[in-house]
Amino acid sequence: MMARLTGAILILCSVCAPCTTRAQARDDASTPTLNALLSEVRLLRQALERQSALSGRAQLLVGKLALQDQRVARGQAEAQRLESETSTMAERRARTQATLAESRTATERAKDAEEAAAMQSHVRMLEVQLKQETTNLAMLETRRAEANQALEAERARYEELSARFDQLERDLEPSRR
Repeated sequence: MMARLTGAILILCSVCAPCTTRAQARDDASTPTLNALLSEVRLLRQALERQSALSGRAQLLVGKLALQDQRVARGQAEAQRLESETSTMAERRARTQATLAESRTATERAKDAEEAAAMQSHVRMLEVQLKQETTNLAMLETRRAEANQALEAERARYEELSARFDQLERDLEPSRR
């Protein structure tokens, strides 16, 4: 009985041993392949992480750029409005100066004292109006200059953000290839 058992074990070992050897040989051959695949998966994961981070930065930068574009547009509108108001005030002041000159000439030509007094009163009123318009014009010119400075600062900020966006776009180029 013992001989039979020993024979059965010997036959079983002779059949199983070549299978185990072949499986081990296959494992040895697939190890470099698995290592290469694992390395590729790691590289892909790193690329995805980098792409995700850059994508988030790009979205944030696009939002900032859009907001800055709106600020520049508002600044331009304000500068144009103040330019228009300044121009209108300058024209009004010029008309008042012309009217004042005509009134002074008319006062000098007045025939009687009563007419001259009425014209002199009108001249004083025009002088006050001219002084007020001159003050208003100076204030508008100051506000216009400040608005133009603010607009230039907003444009500079827009250009800075645009340059950062361009740089980010260049950073993304290698990953697209």
